[in-house]
Amino acid sequence: MDIAEVLKLADQLLFTHTGEHLDLLQETILKGTLQGNKYTEIASENHLSEGHVRDTASELWQTLSKTLGEDINKSNARSILEKITIYNSVSSGNFISFHQISICSKQKKEPKSCPLFKPSENNHLDLDATPEITDFYGREDELNTLKTWLIQDHIRVITLVGMIGIGKTTLAVKLIEEIQTEFQYIIYRSLQYCPTIDVFLTDLLQSVVSPPVFPNTLDRQVDLLLKFIRKHRCLIIIDDLQMLFETGQYAGQYKPEFEGYYLLFKQIAELSHFSSFLLITSEQPEYLTVDHLKFFRSLKLSGLGDCATKIFRDKELLDQDNWYDLIEKYQGHPLWLEMTATMIQELFSSRVTDFLAYPSLVLSNEITFQLSRLWSRLTESEQQVINYLAKQENGVALMQVLQEIPDKPTDILKAIQSLKRRCLLEDNSHKDQHSASLLKINSILKNYIILQS
Repeated sequence: MDIAEVLKLADQLLFTHTGEHLDLLQETILKGTLQGNKYTEIASENHLSEGHVRDTASELWQTLSKTLGEDINKSNARSILEKITIYNSVSSGNFISFHQISICSKQKKEPKSCPLFKPSENNHLDLDATPEITDFYGREDELNTLKTWLIQDHIRVITLVGMIGIGKTTLAVKLIEEIQTEFQYIIYRSLQYCPTIDVFLTDLLQSVVSPPVFPNTLDRQVDLLLKFIRKHRCLIIIDDLQMLFETGQYAGQYKPEFEGYYLLFKQIAELSHFSSFLLITSEQPEYLTVDHLKFFRSLKLSGLGDCATKIFRDKELLDQDNWYDLIEKYQGHPLWLEMTATMIQELFSSRVTDFLAYPSLVLSNEITFQLSRLWSRLTESEQQVINYLAKQENGVALMQVLQEIPDKPTDILKAIQSLKRRCLLEDNSHKDQHSASLLKINSILKNYIILQS
């Protein structure tokens, strides 16, 4: 039996009588059935719930039954479709028939849509709001990790987390370039101007569907979006998620007027579908830190490391032997290094040695402004922890922090957890499981705190 031929015929049957092709999930179920797989196996192999597979299969068998005039179910679908395929292969005319069903070998009617996903260079790309990226440095490991999660693992929700300017959006744009043909729809949206959830959904739906009248209630908008991402394989990238979070509260807590986003992302992570949402943020959303979510992943971006030397090469800085020292002092943060390299050009005649000879770490006006905005978002407990760590020469054990900061231990623990979600605390526990966990802040933030005190 040629499974590809059977699938092609089933798709043709369905389109002839309904005007719609097999969608991705229907094709997956039918292919698994033809291979003799159980629903549990189909669900497991495709990272779906068994209930969703069973419900979709039931609808498919009902549609095929109406089309063929015969009761179709999982147990007999293979034999009946094989018969039709055989009749089709031996027919010398342009038509095949089975139980008074006629199928023309050439369709005069153009398909309304083709949900059946086949990688193509002509997939729908809505990327007008995507920032232009001129330079991309390193990040090969992170890029490959994201590709694996999206293409092989079918992860539904991914958060890309890191400090402002660390290169999250740049990485996402590079990712789009390399996986365009893996999705039917790729859409980029920024939340920089804090659209309400209904405005966001209306804008998103207008990009992909065209019903005569858009749903005017939030629940119907969400329902329409969920139906769409189940029927089509989509990658939806949402940037600047942190704009929806409270200031002066622990990290990742939605403002009351934006809690609709929380409910949307929760549903997307929990419901069965083939699409993926990439959320770009400088603060990890509180709900999406739950480790037991099978179809959620989080990637934290840190500094660039040695590949940051390309920034200095592009800026034509001198004293190459000192470049690595400069990278270390600024934590490999690409935007900070760009700003600092510009300052070295303008004030030190491009000489890195002269700049490093300055008695204290120099922060540009842009870096200082960034850090001041970041500082204003912290709770009092978080500021206490940062102030304490800024006075320490080396990393400090958690128990020492709890003992020396005069505040409730529970508040300090919450503050430390929140600072980690903001990517402001460095913790060596993941590097060496046998050594005590030591907490510290990066040298740039430390220098900023010292200058402000």
